Amino acid sequence: SYEMVTIFNANIEDYEATTQEVAEVVRNLGAEELSVEPWGKKAFAYPIEKQLEGYYTLYKFKLDPAQVKEMERLLSLKTYLLREMTVNLDEK
Repeated sequence: SYEMVTIFNANIEDYEATTQEVAEVVRNLGAEELSVEPWGKKAFAYPIEKQLEGYYTLYKFKLDPAQVKEMERLLSLKTYLLREMTVNLDEK
């Protein structure tokens, strides 16, 4: 089980479509029980890539550990994605 928090550029035109586009990348890698929780636009504590705010989204899913690196690689190619952090919930 994994949780992933993403921060999208505040200048994107359609936040909902963008969150679904990222969800589709995760789904195509074989993710199960995918849930998407939009947190909305929030201000940053410090500028990220000259941006002062961005759209946060939480994704929860189950994915084969071998696919996580590929997911991160595919998401790193998205220009509207400022930050992404994936956490394995099973590790203690």
